[in-house]
Amino acid sequence: MILDNENDNLKVHEWITKYTQTGNLSIVTGYFTVGALAYLSKATKAKIDEYKFILGDIVSFDFDKDRVLDLLNEDINIDASLKLSAVAKEAVAFLEMDKVAAKTLEPNFCHAKAYLYKHNDIDPQKDYYISGSSNLTEAGVGLKTTNNVELNIGSFGSDPQYNELIKWFESLWARPQAHDYKTVVDGNGSVNRIPFKQYLIDEIKKIFTEYSPKQLYYKVLFELFGDELLFEKDNPEFNRQIGRLENTVIYNSLYEFQQKGVLSLIKMLQKYEGAILADAVGLGKTWTALAVMKFYQLQGREVILICPKKLQYNWRIYQKNQNSKFEKDTFEYSIRFHTDLTEELMNKSEYQNQRADTFFINEKPKLFVIDESHNLRNDKSSRYKFLVDQILSKNDDVKVLMLSATPINNSLMDIRNQFKLIVGGKANGFEESLDIKNIDYTFRAAQKAFNEWTQDSEPRIGEFIKKLPPNFFKLTDSLTVARTRKMIEGHQDGLEFPIKTKPENIFVTTKQIGNFESFEELFDHFPPMLSGYQPSFYINEYEDTDVLHDEKQRDHFLVKMMYILLVKRLESSWFSFQSTTEKILAHHQNALDRIKQYQETKKEIDFNEAQIYLFDDDEIISQIEDFTLGKKRKTRLIDIDRSGNIENYKKI
Repeated sequence: MILDNENDNLKVHEWITKYTQTGNLSIVTGYFTVGALAYLSKATKAKIDEYKFILGDIVSFDFDKDRVLDLLNEDINIDASLKLSAVAKEAVAFLEMDKVAAKTLEPNFCHAKAYLYKHNDIDPQKDYYISGSSNLTEAGVGLKTTNNVELNIGSFGSDPQYNELIKWFESLWARPQAHDYKTVVDGNGSVNRIPFKQYLIDEIKKIFTEYSPKQLYYKVLFELFGDELLFEKDNPEFNRQIGRLENTVIYNSLYEFQQKGVLSLIKMLQKYEGAILADAVGLGKTWTALAVMKFYQLQGREVILICPKKLQYNWRIYQKNQNSKFEKDTFEYSIRFHTDLTEELMNKSEYQNQRADTFFINEKPKLFVIDESHNLRNDKSSRYKFLVDQILSKNDDVKVLMLSATPINNSLMDIRNQFKLIVGGKANGFEESLDIKNIDYTFRAAQKAFNEWTQDSEPRIGEFIKKLPPNFFKLTDSLTVARTRKMIEGHQDGLEFPIKTKPENIFVTTKQIGNFESFEELFDHFPPMLSGYQPSFYINEYEDTDVLHDEKQRDHFLVKMMYILLVKRLESSWFSFQSTTEKILAHHQNALDRIKQYQETKKEIDFNEAQIYLFDDDEIISQIEDFTLGKKRKTRLIDIDRSGNIENYKKI
């Protein structure tokens, strides 16, 4: 029977639990973990009379005592790490039993894996073997999920392979290279021979060594800040550049928590080429980002800001010659909009004086700052692909800083796609810097854990965190700075947040929606055409065009998406709904004015520009445009007139 830890057959640990009775158990494994050893103890020690273990040379003459956890434990989740001490004690108690014998292979490494059970009764059907790829680890025997592919064969004593494996094990046990002692080289270079089982016991005991509170405190500090301390120690030039930043107006205008955020972001950008600033709303992401931008401006990097068009003035006021409070810092950075991320719009007329540099493709090292980066969370969208393929990937030295209070909107894949902007969209982009071979695998596992967690009758956030893969935390810890107001309150002198009054809930019945009795009736009264957005419907020449480029299909789909937009606005607030309907009304009035002007002058007037940019200050338009069919073409009133539909277009 195939045991691969993924199919519907028994997992390795389930097989052992089900079929082990009284008898002897022999195991060959290259690696083991204390968790798997503790499981084996619980599941079998009351039944087994004798254990024989053959283990590979797992320590390999290593005298670095700090590596014991790496050697005896796989990547473990938070919950397991907290229980590790108790599990280690159970593993030690198991090894200390007289009926447990263990040997190691020196100087060879044991790559074989086999589990051989012999029942006390002379009945081959009660014997069994498992042979294949599974080490005696939690992942190997199926106690926890893993990305590793395991393949084993499990069968019983009546199988001829069983006796062959028993002979093989006995031969291996008797080999001269199978030792019941361990050769260890200490820090002074002295070679010592220690009984192998005692060596294992001593190593595992280090896991539950009791430390003083002071030792634990220092250990926590080192784990939290050790990388930063080593980074600063090994980078005197970096410290000099930070000193220049500390003399700027922007840096000295920041609160202490913002300054710490700046330094953390810069270190992330230096080490990993990217970072996300995900502070909550109201914690000053703009000023924090400006300080980071100033640091890289001082380094000589070209700084390019990409933001929603409606936020452009939030950034323009800080550019040089704008007489801002940071005028002395002479901020120099280019501004582009999310909606500019197409070849056509990157070449629009207002950028003509920079045509050679429009796409920012040159030899200069660059810092791209993406405000509201969650708007670029869809890696299938044309804007995302344009940014990756036509800009980021075509520059040799690029760093990417993203700002978003809500980097996750719909699923964990949102933040995965933002992380991938740092590495030019490559799934293996963090293999060298963070030892993560494939970010897609990590987030598929994380999303699966989330989906399973949401199915729990009473989901608790702590349980969800336990299910997340370790690489998920490695990515988020290494690439994000995220603080909330609650985290900042009480830790920053002179900083107080206003106390929000509780919202007053006013119940409004559906009979108070203007002249409509219900939402459904309101929806039924949405205009059937919104013809101002469908001019191509009135031009006959498009009738035989391929559907992928059919302007009628595109405009029709755009209107359908706008109906969805209206419903979303209605769900959001009455003011939001009113604001959107007023924009739609203004657009149609503009179209009527242009028709009137055309009929009076009979001049060819392109009037579609207003349609293209109508919702540039609305973040949802980017989603609408990503779903439209084909490429937008400008529509001329003269073409509608030639089709004989100018009056119909005017009326409907």
